[in-house]
Amino acid sequence: MMTLDDMKLLRQHPSEVVDLNGWDLDDEFPIGPTGAKPKRIFICPSPAPHGFLIGGHRYLFKEPSGPYAMQIWSEVIAYELAKRVHVLVPPAFLARAPGNGSPGVLIEFFYGYKDRPPARLISGIDRLQARGYPISYKRGSLKDNINVCRGQAAPSWRSWWAETIAFDALIGNTDRHSENWGFLANTGPHGGMTFSMAPAFDNGTSLGFVTREQDLEQALSEARFLRFIERGCHHYGWTSADRASAQHVALCRSLVAHVTGTRATMRRVATVSDANFDEIVSWCREFNYSVPFSALRARFVATQLRARRNSILKTLAEGVQGHGTLGGVPT
Repeated sequence: MMTLDDMKLLRQHPSEVVDLNGWDLDDEFPIGPTGAKPKRIFICPSPAPHGFLIGGHRYLFKEPSGPYAMQIWSEVIAYELAKRVHVLVPPAFLARAPGNGSPGVLIEFFYGYKDRPPARLISGIDRLQARGYPISYKRGSLKDNINVCRGQAAPSWRSWWAETIAFDALIGNTDRHSENWGFLANTGPHGGMTFSMAPAFDNGTSLGFVTREQDLEQALSEARFLRFIERGCHHYGWTSADRASAQHVALCRSLVAHVTGTRATMRRVATVSDANFDEIVSWCREFNYSVPFSALRARFVATQLRARRNSILKTLAEGVQGHGTLGGVPT
């Protein structure tokens, strides 16, 4: 699978929007995984046209449009931010579709690398169903997810969930449902399967992407902006019995309270500077792209990130005491 060191090396220059003309569709899987938005799978030419791409490797091309078009930028910004807070997220780049040149985001497959052991993705929903947990697409249970990861003996499940929940809270991701996290499964030398946590993929439903350009000025007014941040909820509650999905920071608080050893990891993810936020949105402004990233959008995104970071850090500093149990089992 990809590593944090791989991520650090990959950055798209504003002059390098990827043109998919000449790229081949994957013969085995020309249409991407299930989901609400159109997806296609392409094979990168070899040699690769840009240094941040891998020749012969698979890439997922997503083409959100209309009111969802800003998800393109959300994916790209999430990747750039993840590099700075050391969270493993699939590389994401601005691209244009073959033929009509319509805008989309090109996302590197985080398995299937030719120079690494073969792996396959198993989504969280598959393991939840196999173990008899209730499944709800409207709402899920973080506690159930964690129990499944422990049951699969996935290394670093504790730090993975702490990083991912903090990162989702930082970007305001509302869509980490049971098909948007999973495991990478490898066959061991003696035929058994080993499981590791997959990168935190599918980060587009974030950063206030549905806020229209004409509404940004109003959205930044103090009262409205505070309501916007406070209303942001994760896909999950702590348990399946919760009547509503948890507000982002509330779920961070629940994780710290129930699972020992998560506070420091979450604080590390949230300890990111204003300068990092400003640099990322300034970089976005340099692209000449058919889904423009305006100065007002840059201000809106940077302001969100600062507010959410401050809220996470305040919560983690409030002395939430973890009792160190999960479902009655010591963690």
